[in-house]
Amino acid sequence: MKIDPKAIKRVLVIGLSCLGDMLLASAALWNLRLYLKEAHFTLWVGPRALGAVEGDPLWDEVVLYDRQGEYAGLRGRAKAIRWMRRGLYDLIVDLRSTLMPLLSGARFAPLWGFRGVLAPKGIHEAERNIAAVASLGVPIAVRRLRFYVPQSARDAADRLIGPALKGRPLVVLNPSGSIPEKRWPVERFSGLGLCLAERYGAAVGVLGYLEREIELAKAVLEALGGNGLDLTGRHSLPLVGAFLERSALFVTNDTGTLHVASALMTPTVGIYLLRNAARFGPWGGPHVVVASLVDDVREIPLEQVAEACDFLLGESGT
Repeated sequence: MKIDPKAIKRVLVIGLSCLGDMLLASAALWNLRLYLKEAHFTLWVGPRALGAVEGDPLWDEVVLYDRQGEYAGLRGRAKAIRWMRRGLYDLIVDLRSTLMPLLSGARFAPLWGFRGVLAPKGIHEAERNIAAVASLGVPIAVRRLRFYVPQSARDAADRLIGPALKGRPLVVLNPSGSIPEKRWPVERFSGLGLCLAERYGAAVGVLGYLEREIELAKAVLEALGGNGLDLTGRHSLPLVGAFLERSALFVTNDTGTLHVASALMTPTVGIYLLRNAARFGPWGGPHVVVASLVDDVREIPLEQVAEACDFLLGESGT
């Protein structure tokens, strides 16, 4: 389906539930926005992914779309369709690949799910989304992910960590992860942090948001001693973005925060299961993927990740 930009005044994008997935769609949506500069854009986004787009001036309206709450079940879907029809949208893009846009009354209601059929096998998810928007006749002007960091978040980051850096480069570690097999051991994150502090004189920040993640981060910080910088807590995502924006290196397990770093072009070492790396690894920006040849990243040795860090820090001249 090719869309006619002259016929589109109102656009609805139905977003995704996970932060990482929403960020991997951001390059495609950015191109769509650039193509339809005069249109009014509304984004419906799930609670966990809201931080990927909330506050970004690129979008006119961001609405919470909770499929586990207000819009749960068949009754919730029916309510969503009613809201779509009331919105009088000319174009509806459903990143969830459902058939709901066909019932919306929108003039253009492409079936986004066909991107999986039309796209070549083995390509990255960000590229898959870009191919989908290009199939609508949208010219591709940018190929990077997007994440908006407001100046207020940068100012807050300066206040929180600026004095502690004392001119040293910042390296950020993220030992978080919900699945044990996708979580590199805490003791290796600790060893890596000590190694980078010694080799590069780096201040080593450690992230942790949820209670269990904070426990993991505190174990790393304890091992780092005076070289550690506590970045744990329920910080807003833009503030985390501001931390990453000023980082010389980010080392992380397979989490949504990795894609924030990719969008900000922060040099990143991503620790992945081999089966997930090609499609869901870092996209854009300087990066190295360290992938486990077995289905457990706990088997990856410290030396392999340290080598990837050396490569990126050497490339940046740190």
